Amino acid sequence: MISSMTGFGSGVAESQGLAARVEVRSVNSRFCEVQLRCPSRLQPLEAQVRERVAGRVSRGKVSVVVEWEEQGAVASQPALDEETARNYLRELEKLRQLGGLEGRPDLALVAGLPGVFKVAATAEVSEQAEELVLAALDQALDSFDQMRLAEGAALAADLRARVGQIEARLDLIAAWAAEARDRLREQLRDRINGLLRPGEIPEERLALEVVLLAERSDIAEEVVRFRSHNAQFVAALDKGGEVGRRLNFLLQEQNREANTISSKASEAQIVHLAVEVKEEVERLREQVQNLA
Repeated sequence: MISSMTGFGSGVAESQGLAARVEVRSVNSRFCEVQLRCPSRLQPLEAQVRERVAGRVSRGKVSVVVEWEEQGAVASQPALDEETARNYLRELEKLRQLGGLEGRPDLALVAGLPGVFKVAATAEVSEQAEELVLAALDQALDSFDQMRLAEGAALAADLRARVGQIEARLDLIAAWAAEARDRLREQLRDRINGLLRPGEIPEERLALEVVLLAERSDIAEEVVRFRSHNAQFVAALDKGGEVGRRLNFLLQEQNREANTISSKASEAQIVHLAVEVKEEVERLREQVQNLA
C-alpha cells in the first residue's frame, strides 16, 4: 500500500497514577526528520523514541510531543530553590528602597516567581515510565500510519484518474498525428513539385525526401514512450510501498516526451493537446510530492 507523508496520531498509556500521552504528526520532507519535545525527566528516552519513529517513517518531517503526568502519592514533590529565592528577595528589597516603599514582599507573590520551586528530575527513568511512554508512542504511530495509508489510498486513486486523462489525450494526439502525417506528405510533395521542373529529380528520390521530411515531424515514437511511462507509473502505484522517488523520475520522463511532442507537432490541435498533457503532468507532480 501507498502512504502519504502527512498524518497525525495520538496515544495514551496509564498505570497506577502515571500517564503518558504522545502525539505524532508529519509534513512533507525529502528525508526523515524527527523533532521531539518531552519533559526533561524523560530525556533519557529520547534516543529510543527517535529510533522507534525512524523505524516506521522513511520520509517526512515528523514532530513528536510527549507529555507526562503523575498523580497522588507518586507525583514528584516540589523543592525550594533557596538560592533563587534569596536572589528574588534581595532584588525586591532593592526595589523597595529605590522607590521608598513600605511593607514586605508578599509570600504568595514570591512563591509564584519562576524557579523558586522546582521538581527534581531523576537521573534515571523508571522501567514503568519507559513502558508507558513507549506504549503510548506505539499507539500514536499506529493511528498515524492508519491516517497516512488512508490519505495514500485517496492520492493513488486521484493519480490513476489523472493518468487515465493523459491516456485519453494521447489517443486524440495519435489519431490527429496519423491524419496529419498523410496531409503533410501531400503538402510537401506539392511544394517541391511547385519549385522544380517536371523530371528534374527522379520520382524515387523525391518520394524519399518527402518521407524523410515527414518523419522529422512524426511523434509516434514519443507517444509510444509516453504510454510506456504511464504504464510504469500505474504499475508502481499497484506495487505500493515507497514510490515517491520512482514516480518523480517517471514524471520527468513524461514531461520530456510532452515537450518533444509539442515542439515536433505541425498541427495546432496536437500542440493544444500536448499543452493540456503537460498541465496534467504538473498536477501529478504536485500530488506525488505528498507520497512517501
